[in-house]
Amino acid sequence: MTNMTTSLTEKLDYIWGTYNVPDKYVNARFDNYFPSCIEQEAARKTCFNYARNSKDIFHRGKGLFLQGPVGTGKTHLAVATLRAIVENHIDSFGCMSSDLPIYGQKEYSGYTCSMISTVELLNIVRLSYSGKKQQANHLLRRARICEVIILDDIGAEKSSDWVEELLYSLIDLRYRMQRATILTSNCDLTELEASLGERIISRIFEMCSGVKLDGEDYRKKI
Repeated sequence: MTNMTTSLTEKLDYIWGTYNVPDKYVNARFDNYFPSCIEQEAARKTCFNYARNSKDIFHRGKGLFLQGPVGTGKTHLAVATLRAIVENHIDSFGCMSSDLPIYGQKEYSGYTCSMISTVELLNIVRLSYSGKKQQANHLLRRARICEVIILDDIGAEKSSDWVEELLYSLIDLRYRMQRATILTSNCDLTELEASLGERIISRIFEMCSGVKLDGEDYRKKI
């Protein structure tokens, strides 16, 4: 039993390291998210319950839309939710094989996850037009096919027809393939609709449950 537990812990540590979670949030969990108001506690509870609902996540592709002001813990909760999903279903998760395999790299079959900054994604795709396409192709591949992704800070990008089309194609694909997407944003749906168009918001509205965060900016408090 101890060997099995150790093996699962090693697997979790390894695959978690492949999911593109930034160092700042790599240890984000529900037990180290400290709500400062009733709304944040309610959001934590909603995310906690969602992470245990395998039918919604894996069979219906249901996601979350975490919205609130800067510094209220949206990204922390999104990562904590993703971590809990993986921990709760560790037998079902693995990691994506590299496009350029490295000697000694481990492979685990199963569902995959990824955390993707919306602004970073758009910048990398934009730069790929001038030459280097490998990084953009790899990131877009993860965004499209991973079973669960975090699309962080949608709405922070500068709006344009190109941005709208690229994000719509990504969100629409995940909508049609019923793959769960956890989005975070400082903008509410009305503001997002004004910048990204009603097609995207219509998809988000159907594929995600809303989670409202409020409270003070914890960075300013610190």
